[in-house]
Amino acid sequence: MIDDPRIVVVTGLSGSGQSTALNRLEDLGYHSVQNLPAELLDRWVAWAGEQHPGRPLAIGLDLSGEGSFELPTWLTSQSDSEGFDLLFLVATEAVLSRRFSETRRRHPWAHNQETLSEALANERERLEPLRQVASKLLDTTHMTAADLKAWVTDNFRPGPRGGLGITVISFAFKKGVPAWVDLCADVRFLPNPFYDPELRPLTGHDAPVSDHVLSQPDAQRWLDEFAASVTWQHEAFRKSGKSYLTIGIGCTGGRHRSVALTNALSKRLAGTGARIIVRHRETPPRDTCVTKS
Repeated sequence: MIDDPRIVVVTGLSGSGQSTALNRLEDLGYHSVQNLPAELLDRWVAWAGEQHPGRPLAIGLDLSGEGSFELPTWLTSQSDSEGFDLLFLVATEAVLSRRFSETRRRHPWAHNQETLSEALANERERLEPLRQVASKLLDTTHMTAADLKAWVTDNFRPGPRGGLGITVISFAFKKGVPAWVDLCADVRFLPNPFYDPELRPLTGHDAPVSDHVLSQPDAQRWLDEFAASVTWQHEAFRKSGKSYLTIGIGCTGGRHRSVALTNALSKRLAGTGARIIVRHRETPPRDTCVTKS
């Protein structure tokens, strides 16, 4: 049994990924409920605490009623509590409109036959008080379902806490910078192994490519200086109360330079005492835990 009393309330704009986030939390061992009326929030938490003591809770709120909206008293009272997070998901109107068009679902806030655009605007305006008090605000505009699941896993994986978790992710600039990274590094200044016929079919996970990249003086200088910078920033972030840091390292195709340096940087950062997770967006293996939780 998971012994972790944290509570995560998931809300935000319809179509921004709330169901995906809640399903992932349930997969991680959270006792979850979806579409819970806000008026029942405190009573459900009390019931769940009695029925599942010590188990993390994930709550998806139903806020689509037609009456005036007020922040639940229980929610505001928990805003500064340790182990409590209010996750608010957003996305651009264009993306939300496309998602509703693809699923052919009626927007839950379209009570009086409003257009989709009007329903989206109404929802965004009415939920603004929740967005203002959210402990985590995530824009899913450029995230796939897999990206969102990975983000939820990194931020809310049950288990020991107390310290800063760090995810290092490699990516291809030609496919876009991950929108959720906190620090982004561009390593395209290094010679590209893609132009070596023998290295082209390999990736940064393979020793010939990794050795080729890391043997370059500029790569070692970058690794030394960037690792040192992140190490002292890690302590500053930890003291400020931040629980998670995501570092993106990008090159052109996300297969050679960024992969090799992501792996190397993660090994360097393991000495900070943080829990390090390695991800490679373009090149498997996708997930590696460098330090034990």
